[in-house]
Amino acid sequence: FINLYAETYPKIQVHTPTSNMLSHSRKVSSSLSFAPCAYFSNTGRANPNQKFLVFFGAPGVGKGTYAGLVQKEFGFNQISTGDEIRKILKGLVPSTFDQKLVAQIKEIVNSGGLVSDEIVLNIVKEKVKEPESAKGVILDGFPRNVEQLKKYDELFPIDLVVNLNLKFEILLEKLMGRRTCVECGRAYNLCNIQRDGYEMDPLLPKESDCDKCHGKPNLVVRDDDTEKVITERFKVYEGQTLPLLNEYKKKGDVMVDFEVKRGVKDYPALKEMLQKRLSL
Repeated sequence: FINLYAETYPKIQVHTPTSNMLSHSRKVSSSLSFAPCAYFSNTGRANPNQKFLVFFGAPGVGKGTYAGLVQKEFGFNQISTGDEIRKILKGLVPSTFDQKLVAQIKEIVNSGGLVSDEIVLNIVKEKVKEPESAKGVILDGFPRNVEQLKKYDELFPIDLVVNLNLKFEILLEKLMGRRTCVECGRAYNLCNIQRDGYEMDPLLPKESDCDKCHGKPNLVVRDDDTEKVITERFKVYEGQTLPLLNEYKKKGDVMVDFEVKRGVKDYPALKEMLQKRLSL
């Protein structure tokens, strides 16, 4: 099995434990309640004007890039629960973050346990309360499955779901063109796609040095950027995500498909759509 979310949850899996799984794994007690936090109104918002935006997209489509642009443009707080877990393990969360939750996550991960859906949602609750979230939040690829969505719906609203998509053959070409600087990890891309309405320029280092570490460019192909691995990851993504997207469609006019044909050049169109749909 190839971990589709390896970049988001390194060595950490998010799951909904079954009774059978619990009988064969170490149980970590929890004093945290999964009931809706009293801090929130009955709509799940920290304030009446707070927006909840969800981003989806296959690995490599540019979801993180677009989320970062939206964060900067509208002052939303981008929430990637995998990133938050990493911050917790490194002690980089603010003192206002629920310290019981911090201790619980550290205990689970350090003992080799699995982070449950309830704990992930408690992370989201903490992030939604932050001052940076006052205008809105961007949920980066979460919820990840139908069961997580059901639990999410008990706590929070969803104002808009943006499904970023790209033809698989274009996505494959784009990912196989990725290169990484050996010295600093800076990402580049050699592919130059200029056909059928697609305009994706290459991202190349300077001839003499890397943009980040300023050493002589020494670029390598990541182990997971092979055709076989990319194809398998895409299949896994579709199998896990399509049922979830179908659930969003049942909620009415809450989801939009946005095809990425020109990379960041398409951002103005996305921005205009968000302004219209979210009344920004």
